[in-house]
Amino acid sequence: MNMHKAMAIVVALGLILAFVVSCAKPTPEATEAPPPTTPPEAPTEAPTEVPPEAPTEVPEPTPVPLTYDVEIYGEIENLDPSGQVVTYWYQHTGSREELMLSLIDEFNSTNEWGITVQGESQGGYDDLYQKMVAGIPANQLPSMAVAYQNQAATYAVQEALVALDPYVESEAWGYTQAELDDFFPIALGADYLPQFEARYGWPPYKSMEVMYYNEDWLAELGYDGPPETWEEFAEMSCAAIEQPFSGAAGEGAVLGYEYSIDASRFATFAFSRGGNIINENGTGYVFNDAAGLEALTFLKDLDDRGCAAVVTERYGDQTDFGAGRVLFTISSISGLSYYGQAVDEGAGFNWSVNPPPHSADRAAPRMNIYGASQSICVSTPEEQLAAWLFTKWMSEAEPQATWASSTGYFPTRQAAADLLADYFAEHPTYEKAFTFMSMDYGVESPVAGYDECRAAVAEMIIAVMAGEDAQAQLDSTVAACNEYLADAAP
Repeated sequence: MNMHKAMAIVVALGLILAFVVSCAKPTPEATEAPPPTTPPEAPTEAPTEVPPEAPTEVPEPTPVPLTYDVEIYGEIENLDPSGQVVTYWYQHTGSREELMLSLIDEFNSTNEWGITVQGESQGGYDDLYQKMVAGIPANQLPSMAVAYQNQAATYAVQEALVALDPYVESEAWGYTQAELDDFFPIALGADYLPQFEARYGWPPYKSMEVMYYNEDWLAELGYDGPPETWEEFAEMSCAAIEQPFSGAAGEGAVLGYEYSIDASRFATFAFSRGGNIINENGTGYVFNDAAGLEALTFLKDLDDRGCAAVVTERYGDQTDFGAGRVLFTISSISGLSYYGQAVDEGAGFNWSVNPPPHSADRAAPRMNIYGASQSICVSTPEEQLAAWLFTKWMSEAEPQATWASSTGYFPTRQAAADLLADYFAEHPTYEKAFTFMSMDYGVESPVAGYDECRAAVAEMIIAVMAGEDAQAQLDSTVAACNEYLADAAP
């Protein structure tokens, strides 16, 4: 509840109390005598004159100022979204698009306002982002779109999105505090954009980085569980190339760890060592610290020793893991079903997931939990509200549980998780990974300009793996990212 609502409630309670005190009849249990039914006899002595009390002045209610621009939002509490037709751009294809369209059909046929959502796939995340950027100058945008937080910040800089806080806080259309408390903290925290001090996305699902590992191979190497620290990870990775998995299928290099060149992977390495990518208020990048340096030098050393190597083809890490030729990979939990399929079609071993290792001086893991959310474009007040109502519906327990159990993503609220008991029982690896949602976490950069920074981070990793000085590369990349941040700042 915000401060304006709290003040309004306090004033209202004061008025009600004043009215009750001055007007209510006493109850039978009261000690005060009931009013006489006949006039009292005249007093024999003049009563002592008591000056009358000044009448209590009832204060005027303090107006509650609107916390949003009415020209953009309209009078939210009084809007009627009935009959609105809204377009929704997303990145889903194949079976996931079929699932999304089925959910859209369910909303269209059941919502009480007669709102119609039209879903349109725009290809992948990058395709969708490029179409949004191209559509902003010509105002050719959907009603709502899937967006990572940094992408939403890029759109918001150009005033193409509406902040969602007025809808979240609305008495008529928003959430109660109890409902908000049902969401996992990371789910709500990630969509807050520090550049705007507002929320420009709402999370229907989340993903996270996890470590996939071959349980049978670890047992053959003499280990009774996966590594918890990076030192243990390096030891096991190098042991793997000395003793390949007995059940490996096909031909190819044997590796302890197969990695991809990816900014999110680097963020995972930094978070697990207590570092961050950007500072807390989103004003500057900080990954050229000790954590960033250790992440790069560790990977470079592992590669130099032949215990790790870069992925050479798309999803090659999944394929090689499934064939039993790679002991560890680190990737998104959204690939869980694909890893299972690769193992079933490959070497058929026992496998599982764990949090990525952490530095030895940390007592517990620190996760990289991320995922795109739904953002709403500037249109008309009624169309924006209709888009919000669909966005909110997608975050209800049942749609979330349906999406999670069909895709491998995680729900963002406990009520949805409570509906997944049967799915958890059938998919224990998924259930295990879901418990990681309560762990400490870092947040990748929810700021405009991070797309360009991500590309710079990838180039940095390539340069360091090719032999360039790690600290020099970190410093120059942070400088470049800060320039992107300044150029994109609102």
